[in-house]
Amino acid sequence: MNLAAAKYRITYEAFSKFSGGLSKVENLESLSNVVSKHLKYLFNFKIFRILLIDKSNVNGYTFAKGQTWTSKNNEDVLNYEKKLLKDQIPFSKTLKQAELPKYLDHITLNNGQLWGWYLPYSDYEVCVSLVSDDNAQFSYSDVEILHLLVDTLTSKYRQICLNQEINLKNQRLEDAVAQIALKNQEIEKINSNQQSIIDSRTRELRIKNKKILELLRLNAHELREPLCRILGLLEISDYYTDTELRNEILPKLAESSHELDSIFKSVVIKSEEEIKKYSYNYNDQL
Repeated sequence: MNLAAAKYRITYEAFSKFSGGLSKVENLESLSNVVSKHLKYLFNFKIFRILLIDKSNVNGYTFAKGQTWTSKNNEDVLNYEKKLLKDQIPFSKTLKQAELPKYLDHITLNNGQLWGWYLPYSDYEVCVSLVSDDNAQFSYSDVEILHLLVDTLTSKYRQICLNQEINLKNQRLEDAVAQIALKNQEIEKINSNQQSIIDSRTRELRIKNKKILELLRLNAHELREPLCRILGLLEISDYYTDTELRNEILPKLAESSHELDSIFKSVVIKSEEEIKKYSYNYNDQL
């Protein structure tokens, strides 16, 4: 087996391990840890950086010597990345030590070389850059495995983002369902309270109706006695002389009439008292 074939086999064995580790990743933090762990076995580099842009959201990762830096803002996009996003043309050029970002100025370069690629996807963009030098040489033959790594990494990144979006929407949906359930409980409570009020008013009406009927029966009995006497005196008045009428019948008619009037007044007073006693203000009950 020649050297190129051996390198090819070792590289793809390393990539298989990388893919296996990536399959277990469930969040972005774990994603960067897995990449940092396996990246050095895939190709040589001093600094590897990937920038993922989803609409207006920016997520970037920089890997160097077992260290990882995360970028979250548009301000973290480097000048060459802005140009790469605009031109979309891969490049390779020399890089001086002084051109490194401040958080990477501790890395020493020996004839540094900066590589850059733009990779468009359906709904997001990816910028990949790599810094190599004489001590960590990167060659065009490594571009294939680099692109394979980027495809796998970005697919996993997108899967994690989609899962986060789904979880967030599910949480919002659960919150909405909980709010609906709470509102339903409030409605049931209101309905139960209204039913209780209706039942209470129904009982009050039954009591009132019973009292009114009792009052009517009592009043009818009390009114009937003097009224019957008056009717009876009128029926027999034809059999009396004028003197007898004035002396016997008329005084009895007057007495019964006054009694009837007194009873009528008593009935009116009792009826008003009962009405006031059992009446209520609907506005106060609502």
